[in-house]
Amino acid sequence: MTRERLSIGVIWLAAAVAAVGIGLLADPDRQLAWVPIAMLMLVFATALIQLGSAEPRGFIHRMSLSLSGAAVILAIASLVFFLLGGHAVITL
Repeated sequence: MTRERLSIGVIWLAAAVAAVGIGLLADPDRQLAWVPIAMLMLVFATALIQLGSAEPRGFIHRMSLSLSGAAVILAIASLVFFLLGGHAVITL
């Protein structure tokens, strides 16, 4: 496995861990509110990993593959949370 594929897989794994963590630790009324926060953290983690690799060739491709996979994983988790009765509660 190449270093580029490994860096993409790490983000996908982090997205899966975040989805499971949200499902287990968050209150069901707040699960959907935590999903965008997890995605934001994955954007930051992806940028750090890809910039830390110091490989300019394919940077955009690696970023887009990492984040699109993470978005799909979190979208599936959001659908599961929604079907299990979760909803986002926004209070000001």
